[in-house]
Amino acid sequence: MELPDVTLRLWHPDEAPRLFDLLGRPDVTQWFGENSRKPLDDVDEARSRIEQWALAWEEPLGTRAIITPDRAEPVGSVLLFPAPNSLHGEIEVGWYLHPDAVGHGYAAAGALAAAGDVFATGREEVWALTHTHNARSRATALRMGMRDLGVVDGLWHDGESQLFVLER
Repeated sequence: MELPDVTLRLWHPDEAPRLFDLLGRPDVTQWFGENSRKPLDDVDEARSRIEQWALAWEEPLGTRAIITPDRAEPVGSVLLFPAPNSLHGEIEVGWYLHPDAVGHGYAAAGALAAAGDVFATGREEVWALTHTHNARSRATALRMGMRDLGVVDGLWHDGESQLFVLER
């Protein structure tokens, strides 16, 4: 399957209702890291999150909206961040989509674009950890061309995860 065209950009403050619709869903946030699984409570919390992301932006690291040519609102987000407790400064990529945008390749296209931004800085690898029960995220990592390194326990996050790497 060919990946769709997407662009990445910061979330806009007026998109807080869309972000709340996305991050207010337990079926979406259940897959997040242990410190961010709680769904958002209201649109103000989404607005605050957008402001925090803008302030924390440090090219290429941070959270960006995934934009597609056929939709007015972001379909989800892609995140690049230093892997928690990493040994060698590994950069981790993560993604999430609104349920109305699943199944079109947007997550893989967005994460691949973000990985390209990391590679442009001279880094050779981008890493991803998925929950072992999150079949969609594992499929996204493989669709991106990431290599599956198997199940790890307690690497960067609590519990078992499926580890993937994408090399330049």
